[in-house]
Amino acid sequence: MKNNKRIEELATTALTSALLKCPILETYIGSNDKTPSWDGTVFVYNSSNQKKENIKGRVPIQVKGTEKVLVSDVATFSCSTVDLRNYYHDGGCVFFLISVVPATGEHKIFYASLLVVDLDKILKRAQKQKTYSIGLKLFPENDPKEIAHIFLSFSSNARKQVSFIEKDLLSIEELERRGTKIERLTFNTSGIGLKEEDLPRFVSSHDFYLYAKPEGLDIEIPIDRITDAIVSKTVDGEIKVKERTYFNSYVVQYFKGEPTIRIGKGLNLVLNQTNKKLSISFKPSGTLSDFIKEASLLLDVLENREISINGAKISFSNPITIDVEARKKSLAYYKNVKKMLESLGVTEELQIDAISPRDESNLKNFVGAVLYNRKIDFRNMTENFIYGPFKIANLVIWIWAERNQERRYSVESFFSPHQIVMFASNDINRKNPIPMSQFLLLDKKAFIHTSNMNYELVYQDIARNELKPEVVDHYTFWLLDILRAYDEQEQKDPRLLCFAEKICDWIRAQKCSDEKIMLLNKMQIIKRRRKLNPAEIVELSKLTVSDYPISVRCGAYLLLDDKVAAQECFDEMDIENQKIFLTYPICSFGSLQNDRRHISQPKCTES
Repeated sequence: MKNNKRIEELATTALTSALLKCPILETYIGSNDKTPSWDGTVFVYNSSNQKKENIKGRVPIQVKGTEKVLVSDVATFSCSTVDLRNYYHDGGCVFFLISVVPATGEHKIFYASLLVVDLDKILKRAQKQKTYSIGLKLFPENDPKEIAHIFLSFSSNARKQVSFIEKDLLSIEELERRGTKIERLTFNTSGIGLKEEDLPRFVSSHDFYLYAKPEGLDIEIPIDRITDAIVSKTVDGEIKVKERTYFNSYVVQYFKGEPTIRIGKGLNLVLNQTNKKLSISFKPSGTLSDFIKEASLLLDVLENREISINGAKISFSNPITIDVEARKKSLAYYKNVKKMLESLGVTEELQIDAISPRDESNLKNFVGAVLYNRKIDFRNMTENFIYGPFKIANLVIWIWAERNQERRYSVESFFSPHQIVMFASNDINRKNPIPMSQFLLLDKKAFIHTSNMNYELVYQDIARNELKPEVVDHYTFWLLDILRAYDEQEQKDPRLLCFAEKICDWIRAQKCSDEKIMLLNKMQIIKRRRKLNPAEIVELSKLTVSDYPISVRCGAYLLLDDKVAAQECFDEMDIENQKIFLTYPICSFGSLQNDRRHISQPKCTES
């Protein structure tokens, strides 16, 4: 017992001595204190002038001493859940564990700042356990500013969290699921002598509490304690090598107080605080264009041994460990990849992160085929001509390939000129070929996503041919496929809808199609873009007269948002026509139900 008393006294003395180094704290710790759950109080002042009017807050503390030698900078302590619950109901506590050596007075102080948010989680995990192990970290006893931050932060956050004792603390996702609209997320940080330029470094190296402010309410809901935050700041400034400018801005990213200069998507400059030497690393990311730009910058830096960041010239004295020649070959190859994609008309960016080993192999084959006219193989293909989509990473490229005598294929863009013909359905002997655009081979999937789609080229090719009455239905159904594709796009492409409208207008202008059908198609295109105007509504209303086919009337009512009348027309169709009608994209404007008259009823028999 005497030894325990001495350990507690040594621990209390060590903590009191440490806290006295911080001028804004006033400490009251009872030696060998018998107060339940708490051992004392620390008053926090706004300044070193410790007057009553300058008190910012009161922080309850608990002190535990131990003879156990703690070597690490972190520790754990098995704490009574009764004490933890008492801390929770009081709004929090700073818990100290102090390792002392009685013979020499040497000590090591550990602490845990326990606020309502922390204790709520701990008690939920502890459930009915009598004790629960809490984590502690080394107390900065020789740094008055860090000590001030610990107590200032506790004091300001305790006031914000105390009203949520015994309340259900929810995550942001749970709040939104319950219908709470979050106006903004906030946090605060406290310290002595902090300047604005110090904040990114300070916040990234200190824990803080995140709060959510609901829309229309003057409260901030505590969400969680944030640790190891990454703080990024965009800086407007040129990144140059010699006289060549590569970027006009960069990002300074702080993690655990250490800055990294991020250039583009994959270039990082890190200053080693120990030896004050700068290192550069490159991890390809983003698009092919990003990679080419950043790889070019890296090679320029390696060859010139310098870089200019926002006017500051930085030289590299470290030995080069990067294989410069290999980097040059890689850059030259990927420039060829970009050239190949451009030759195929690809306008979508290739995502570097999405390239698999198989994609890499296909890229090499396509570079050879497109740029150097090399013939390649397509697995399991025996046709003389093949066309269609070819997937490489995130890209879907439509190609046209022709087989030579060696049974290997040359490759070019599907959108290069190719002449094809079709035959009318009644031309059994195929004696009257009708010239048609190759682009009628593009299907719904092609319009949903094709990386080398060229809408203007497709339209010009379609429009240069005369529309024959024998194939007008083929063009009309092709138009419907375009609208289906638009409806199925996750991100609607307005260019596709404009293209559909131009095709629709061209078909109507040929004067060989059913004008009632084409008017419906024109109006459903417009309705996908905006509300119909009064003149358009009048035009549609003319299509609802009983003299017109049921399908036309049903479509008109769908576009007029008259669901009841549309359903009545739909019910007049037989089952087969209902099935056909439901495949039309115009049905996206309603929710037609299959005619209940066609559902067979159970038969009753006499016993």
